[in-house]
Amino acid sequence: MKGLFAETLENSLQNAGLSFEWTLFPSGEAQKNLSTVYGLYDACAQAHIDKKNAVVALGGGVVQDTSNYLAATYLRGVPFIQIPTTLLSQVDAGIGGCAVDHPTGKSLIGQFYQPRAVIMDSSTLKTLPKNELVNGIAEIINKVICLGGSRTDGFNQDIRAIINGDENKALDYVKSSNKVKLGIIERDETGTNETRFLLDWGHTITYALERTLNYSISHGRALGIGMHGAAVLSQQLGYLSRDKVRELKQAIEDAGLPAELPVHVDNDKLINYMCLDQKVVARRKRFVLLRDFGDAFVSEGIDDNQITSCLDEIRERPIA
Repeated sequence: MKGLFAETLENSLQNAGLSFEWTLFPSGEAQKNLSTVYGLYDACAQAHIDKKNAVVALGGGVVQDTSNYLAATYLRGVPFIQIPTTLLSQVDAGIGGCAVDHPTGKSLIGQFYQPRAVIMDSSTLKTLPKNELVNGIAEIINKVICLGGSRTDGFNQDIRAIINGDENKALDYVKSSNKVKLGIIERDETGTNETRFLLDWGHTITYALERTLNYSISHGRALGIGMHGAAVLSQQLGYLSRDKVRELKQAIEDAGLPAELPVHVDNDKLINYMCLDQKVVARRKRFVLLRDFGDAFVSEGIDDNQITSCLDEIRERPIA
């Protein structure tokens, strides 16, 4: 990442009369943990960072989450500026909080800490391979269609435009996604009245699947499966029509994302990791469900048999 954008960022900082130091760490979900954060604490101490300095995060979602947690906790909080460079991190900017992983589960350790600024440059998307753009489109489906209530008409055409490098189309969806997220966070920044939990739509299965597969599946691909699963569960419980489930699955698959659970994934392992979900109350697993696109709500406790039925329905069928 530094090799791609360092010159531009360094020139901007130097022209503003600002000094800076780089601290690098490897990419990937395996780095989003307290071990990486402790290494960054060491770098901050060695650089004599104080509360008049800022942490600037240049990179994708793992860099944003990890750096946000660093800024929230070092010296009990230093200014934080985000420069997300992937489509996924731009459509799901860390406005509203951050989290790092624990060995027992994904995103279990977090803070509510707002950035001073989020700087998005759609030209950074030109550096991304197709699979990374598709990864980000999963969060667009999540925010714009499922939570925002936008129609799926024409969405496939828009996806092709983004993958083919249409920066304006990508920027439109970045804005739309963040508008939906901000609208929810402004109503409930910290989850006090559970409105913020709506942002967990599709993520209950997603996080459990990522952890079950030891993060060998990308977040976007896991989210395609997780959204389909949450839609099927909504339908099984009588809230969402079968037509809407089919419509969502079609949008997911048209984006080049999987919608079906890999045949080898064990239901019991998935359900076990769901026990650590932030929406759990008194050991009762709760999901964000849909009545319609744009009409999400947090469920009451759902028993393991019902969850198993959902997982069985979305599982890939083995080829005979």
